[in-house]
Amino acid sequence: MQVDTFPEDLRHMMYEKVNEEIVDELRDVVGDDGVVVGEDELEPYSHDETPQLIFRPEVAVRPRDSFQVSRIVTLANRRRLPLTPRGGGTGLSGGALPVFGGILISFERMNRIKEIDTANLMAVVEPGVITADLDSEVASYGFFYPPDPVSSDSCTLGGNIAECAGGPRAVKYGVTRDYVQGLEVVFPDGNTARLGGKLLKDVTGYSLLDIIVGSEGTLAIVTQAVLRLLPLPRHKVDLLVPFDNVRTAIETVSGVMREGIIPATMELMEGKSLKVCESYLRREIPFSDAAVHILVQLDGSRREDVTRAYEIVGELVLGKGALDVIVAEDKSTQERVWEPRKNVGDALKESGNLIIRDDLVVPPSHIPTLIDEVRQIEQTHKVDIHCFGHVGDGNIHVDIEGDCTSDGKRELIHDLYEVTLRLGGSITAEHGIGFVKKSWLAMGLAQTEIDLMKRIKASFDPNNILNPGKIFE
Repeated sequence: MQVDTFPEDLRHMMYEKVNEEIVDELRDVVGDDGVVVGEDELEPYSHDETPQLIFRPEVAVRPRDSFQVSRIVTLANRRRLPLTPRGGGTGLSGGALPVFGGILISFERMNRIKEIDTANLMAVVEPGVITADLDSEVASYGFFYPPDPVSSDSCTLGGNIAECAGGPRAVKYGVTRDYVQGLEVVFPDGNTARLGGKLLKDVTGYSLLDIIVGSEGTLAIVTQAVLRLLPLPRHKVDLLVPFDNVRTAIETVSGVMREGIIPATMELMEGKSLKVCESYLRREIPFSDAAVHILVQLDGSRREDVTRAYEIVGELVLGKGALDVIVAEDKSTQERVWEPRKNVGDALKESGNLIIRDDLVVPPSHIPTLIDEVRQIEQTHKVDIHCFGHVGDGNIHVDIEGDCTSDGKRELIHDLYEVTLRLGGSITAEHGIGFVKKSWLAMGLAQTEIDLMKRIKASFDPNNILNPGKIFE
């Protein structure tokens, strides 16, 4: 990995450095065991899942409640110290890396599920709660929390809110923004506010709630969230459908929704990624020689409805040339069917040669063209591009292995984004802009939009202490 630091002369012009006096003040706020110093101890906080990036904070703090967070933020604002909020460290855009050093605030101790409101179908949670832990907890009440990033067993709800995370179920159930009903936040001046609440409707002025969700920790720090829940579907079935032609596969599954069936998930894995997973998992994957696997999940409250839906889907895909339809109805079989998709990121990471982990999004009907164009880019730049992701909502992840110069890497990314935008897409669907994509923001947005966003940032955070170096150059 490459260790990155911001040019010291520029940092000195913008921010103070953390000294022993500041560390002592932080200890007064969170206690000795809530302050982390020392190079080895800070190492876990210096990186996320973005390849080849390390930014080490000068100090990390681990508060236990919103009052402590407010005191930390007040201190940082008063002393002009950069402050970086961090969830589970699973991000892929460098969004939680302390690029200016300063204070990193970790929410690992603010991990309580404070309330499950069965009357209103709401959960009240702290930002450090692991996403899968919430889903497991509410399942015992007969509910579920739909947003499901693939890293749900390690990512946190605070990070999900910062990035407006999606996941496989987004095709039917939407993304994090659709389930955030209320937030408790600390603004960069240290003041605390409650936005929204256990309400399904609220049009009182501008929706600050919606501005905070997806703002990547640059406008305010979330210390508590009210999240909407749904009744848990009683029945679900997974279908693994291999094809020997990518375009045929995508065009076929797109036809599923024209039959009036809305799957909970529609995932894609190309053959190249399947082979990597097969090696990583050390087991044979059925039809691993296929050009592509499509993974379809159907759910509902009545078994007969789910059964009829998967029969229709099975007949449709087999009629269009699917090699087979593997039906997974019990939990152990479903877990085995999902295992390659859940592990493809780790499998590629283990290869040790990842240079880019990106997420492109286009209108779903344009995915075949996008993948065709990606294959041309792969040949032009002499790299290996692995495509997988959420075919149902047009979001394709591209993990790239290769050996590129800095200029070559920029040319590669430019070509990917140029194709994506030409097809009516966007340069990020769920990873966020963060640190790694900020130099490409002007390619994806008009300058008028960027200027307005900068004015919003300046209004919330005039001293630019909160997660600086993200989104904007």
